[in-house]
This record gives sequence, C-alpha cells and structure tokens, in this order.
Amino acid sequence: MALIIIRTSYENYQPYGDRTGQVYGTQYDTTNWVFDTASLAVTPAFVGTYDDFQDLNDPQEWNYDGEFFHYCAGTTRRGFTGDGLGGFVITEEADSLSCGYVPPNPLTCELGSASVEQLATPTGATLTARLTGTANGRVQYRLDAGPEQSTPIFYGVLPGVRAVSFRDDGLAGCQRTVTFTVAPLAIPAPPAGPAEGIDFVQQPLWFPVANTPLGAQVLLELYAESQHGAEDFALVMSLRKYADLQGRLDFRLDTLLLPLLAAVVPPVAGTLASRRSTRNLANYYVRTSLSVGGRPPVVKLSPLRTALRGGLPAEWQDTNYFQLREAAFPLPPALSWQPTGPGMYAQAQPKAVTRQQPEWLFWLSHVDAPDLRVARAYDMGPGTVPIVDYEALPAPPARGWLRQLLAIPLAPARPGFTRLMVQVQDGAGVPLSLPAWYEFVAETPRTRYLVFTNSLGGTDTLRCDGRLDVALEASTDKAERPAVQGTAAPAADRQLSDLTASRKLKLATGWLTPAELAWAQELVLSRELWLATAGQLRPLDWSKRTLATYSDEPGLRGLLLEFDYAYAPTAYAPGIY
Repeated sequence: MALIIIRTSYENYQPYGDRTGQVYGTQYDTTNWVFDTASLAVTPAFVGTYDDFQDLNDPQEWNYDGEFFHYCAGTTRRGFTGDGLGGFVITEEADSLSCGYVPPNPLTCELGSASVEQLATPTGATLTARLTGTANGRVQYRLDAGPEQSTPIFYGVLPGVRAVSFRDDGLAGCQRTVTFTVAPLAIPAPPAGPAEGIDFVQQPLWFPVANTPLGAQVLLELYAESQHGAEDFALVMSLRKYADLQGRLDFRLDTLLLPLLAAVVPPVAGTLASRRSTRNLANYYVRTSLSVGGRPPVVKLSPLRTALRGGLPAEWQDTNYFQLREAAFPLPPALSWQPTGPGMYAQAQPKAVTRQQPEWLFWLSHVDAPDLRVARAYDMGPGTVPIVDYEALPAPPARGWLRQLLAIPLAPARPGFTRLMVQVQDGAGVPLSLPAWYEFVAETPRTRYLVFTNSLGGTDTLRCDGRLDVALEASTDKAERPAVQGTAAPAADRQLSDLTASRKLKLATGWLTPAELAWAQELVLSRELWLATAGQLRPLDWSKRTLATYSDEPGLRGLLLEFDYAYAPTAYAPGIY
C-alpha cells in the first residue's frame, strides 16, 4: 500500500492584524487529497493552518500533473489521472504492451523527432520533453544518467550541458536522445516605483516564507544596489533552508544588509549644500523559490524596500518608523533623538550652536512631492520678523522623493542674527517636516565638536567647551640576542628594543542638562566618532566609554571622554588639538 498526494487546497481564509501595522496577514486551512493505492480511493486530510504573514506569500493550490498511478488487469492497463478537484479519472488501455500483450505483427519505431522546452527558475530549469511521433507502448524519459520516469517534466535542472532520452517501452531499441544547454537564470528586474517601506538593519529583520510543507526546500536570493539610487542591483547572497513541521521559514536579513551600508562622513568645510544621502541606505528586494519533489517550484518576488543603517529602541522595533514619529509629532522630525532643536522633545529651548559648528540634519521623506526645498529662517528672537532663505533641491530621483534621505547642513549661517529655523517644504511652501530651531552662541578658544553617528542612521554633533588634556605615552620592550661563539661583542651591542607609543586624550563636555545627558547615551553607544577641528574631521579610537547619566551634584553633570586618534602617533603634531 502507498499513499499519494494528488491535490493541496486552501480554504476558510481568516484575516488578522494588530495595532502596530507590522503583524498582519491571512490564515488558511490546508487540506491534502490523498490517494490510497490499496483501496483505490481518495481521502481529504486536514494538515494544518497556513499563515500568510503580511500577505507576502499567497497560497497556490496544487494538483498532480499527469498520471499518478496504474496497474494491470491481465493485459489491460488502468491508469489514474487527477481531475483537478481531488478526484480522478480512470483510463483503460486494452492489449497494453506494458501489461504483457504480444502483438501478432512486427512493430516499428515511430517516435519521430524529439525536443525539450526550458523554463528558467531560481532553483533550476523546468524541462518539458516533446515528441512528434507515437509510441507502441509508453514513453519513458531519462535526464542524463538518472532514473527513468513516465512524466515528461523535470524540475530543478542546474545549468550546464544536459541530455534527455526518450524510450518506447513497447519496442526494444526504440529511443531518441536530445542534447542541449541549460543557461543560468538572469537577474530579475527590480520592482517598479518607490520602495514600499523602510527597514532598520541595526536590529533584527526577518523575512518570512510561509506555505512550506515538511521537507520542502526554499531558496532565498537577496538583491541590493551598491548605494541608494544607483539602480545597479546585484545578487548579494543566496541561502537555502528546509521546512520543518511548523510549515514556515524565516530568513534573517539584517546581518546580510548591514555590511553593505556605510556611515555618512559629513563634510565640515567648503561649499555645503543639501544632498541626498546614499551611503547609509540602499534599496533591496528578495526572490524566493519553494521546491517540493515532483512539483513545479513556486517563485515569488518581494516588493522593493529600503534598508537603513539604524535601529529603533527594543520596545518599538515592531513599529513602523513614520507611525512612531507621527504619533508624537504632527510631522516627522529629523533622524535624531536630540532633546532640543531637531528632536524637539523638550521643546524648552532651541539647540545652542556656533556659526562654525558642523551640524547636519538627516530627514527621511514620507511623501513624494514633485518639488522639495529647504527653508532657513533667521531672526533676532521671538516676535521679530525673520529673513527666509530658500534652497531648491535638485530634480527628484528616478523613484521620486518618497523614502529618500536628505542631508541638510546648517552652515554657512547669515551673520547678525541670533536664531535659525530649518524646515523642509514642498514647492508651494507647505511644511513637510517639523521646524528645527537653533540659537547661535559664540565660539571660544576651547570649543570643540564631537560628530557621531546616531542610532537612527543620521549624525549628531555635541559641542564641548570643557577642558582637554593630552598625554603621549611610550613603552620600550627590550630583548638580548644570544652571544655567538668566537665573538667578544659586549652585552650592550646585543640589545634589541621596540618602541610602542600611544596618545591619551581626555575631553570634558562642559555642563549638560539632564535631557542632554540622556541624549549623550547616543554618543557613548555610537559606532563612529570624529573630532571636528581646524576644518577637518579626525576619526577617534575610543579607549573608554563611560557616561554618568545622573548625579546629585549639578557640577558633576557632564561627560568626560577618553579617546585617541585612529591613526599612529607622531612626535611632531603641534597644532592638531
């Protein structure tokens, strides 16, 4: 006795979802229609629930293609073929050569010409063998040196030179062979239009694949561009997994996408203008191929999405970014958690900046406006008439402004004014971002700027007016070469030494408010940090990261940073501090 699945169907769908907008989908009852070779009957069997998470993998009903069973009653052959509804049709063939019938007259080979059709899939080509003639018995098909089969279809054939053989099992020696080449599958064209959403890749990012029967193999191919807007999509990685009893697979993508992105190093000198940020985000899409033995692969292409080099707090990682920010503000602010200025959480005062401060705003667009511009309004304080400068942005990229990341500099600033407001608007002046307010203060001889990448994918600047201490330390490792017989070299001539030098810089930030101390955690946990001085960004190598976010003594509410420059020390660097 054997059991043969001839149909898989999905019924009784039930949508579901929660408040976050991230967890939603549709559940289906999955039924297999099983043929019993002993009783020659079909029985439907409920095999579980199919969860189409986020409606990314719609279920596709499957029916066995062609004859799935046969037996002989004397010289009569009875074949069973599915009817597409879970039943079957019986075809009888009297005097079948396959069942031992011996014809009275000699047989001739009438197979005619042979050919093979190809359908490329990510898991290998699907081959369909064709014959123009007729067979005396049944045609048996063989791929290369593999086993014979009665169906003319082969799945998952890898690229290379292949051969399909056709054999008439009713006449010895009657066969044909076709040799051909299976070419590799081309890269799929990326989805059209703007990206469907934003994915932060400094937090877990899972790609679910549902409808995976036990033992099914899923091939996932990840395609991404080299930088945002480059449109040079290439295969980044392909992964294979086998389904388990749960009927669902999850591929983790953040570990694959994060190495493709780089931190933005904002310029601090020269002509500064707003620009699209391209290094710390990129578009990507996924192609999945689900293969089950004896079935055609199910190939799906995901929507286009944007990977951003950032992350949300753990309690909000299942929340849409724009929903999160718009729940707190009427419009999305810049990519920053600063308590004043661009973040505007405290809303008590603007952020204090100097006119020389390398300060940038990174704003993620939530609309596809035809024209964008940056408005900079200068005034002398509340109630005064501002002077507004408008910076028109270049033509929109090919996929529009939606989910593009803008890098907006503050400098150079107009002289003679005490405040600055920066805002993104459309061509008609309608605000698209929250206003970011700044108050100008004077730079002192001890003013230094720490520029660092924040957790959301942008960059922030912390102005430091505290004390800087620099020390240069060197240590010597000595060794002595062994004496050689027959020489009289003194011990001093056999001494070897190696010098190791290091700098140690200690920089105090100056007094910080409790809200600023809480925001300074971003600096302590930052992956990249630079010291801006003399019109240059000097990368820093942190030796110690310590931040006391609270103290009962107001005078201790500051931050002391210990670091070194991320390049070798030299003895002659008098002006770098």
